[in-house]
Amino acid sequence: MKLKQLPQPALFGLMVAAAAIVLGAGWMLLVSPQRHKVSDLHKQTLAVQQEIADDLARSAAAKSAVSAVPKIRVAPIYKLAKAMPSITDMPDLVLELNQTASAAGVTLTSIAPGDLVAGLTGYSTIPITLAVTGDFYSVTDLIYRLRNLVSVRNGTLEANGRLFAINSVNLSPSLGNTVSANINLDTYVYSPATSVPAATAPATTPATTTPTSTTPASGPSAAGGP
Repeated sequence: MKLKQLPQPALFGLMVAAAAIVLGAGWMLLVSPQRHKVSDLHKQTLAVQQEIADDLARSAAAKSAVSAVPKIRVAPIYKLAKAMPSITDMPDLVLELNQTASAAGVTLTSIAPGDLVAGLTGYSTIPITLAVTGDFYSVTDLIYRLRNLVSVRNGTLEANGRLFAINSVNLSPSLGNTVSANINLDTYVYSPATSVPAATAPATTPATTTPTSTTPASGPSAAGGP
């Protein structure tokens, strides 16, 4: 019996069966192996993710153990030398004060440094009196700049100049909207700690007496002689 002589329903059924056979063969040959590969890749991905999670947990534990130990922050030596030099270096000191005053917008009329005052804790001080003129805000800006040339932020020393300690500020009105200010401050010079010996009273030596000897008088004696 020829294929053309089959009824249409039977022919349609044969076509559906053939398509099913083709699909089944394609599933067995193509899709099923790929599913196994996908399953294997999924297992490998889970294993890698678990390894990453374990590594992160170990890293977090190590960081927590390290953070428990207090950190000692050591300032770089050049910053310390800039904030507190080991020599007076008056020309550089005057230049720095002049530049700071110019940046603040005030006029520096005089700088009167005092004598070096030796300290007992590893540093000496130089008292300085500044005379400046400007408006109130520029004088305030100068004080702010002098105080923030050296600072500590988050445990780190920042030094953009020498260390200054402002002791007093005296303001007086001047011409127009300007004021005159006398600023008394100290700057520091590194010096090894020295100890002052205790004052001691001068030692007293016992008085010594020198024995005197008497010698008989020469010449005639009291009883008379030849």
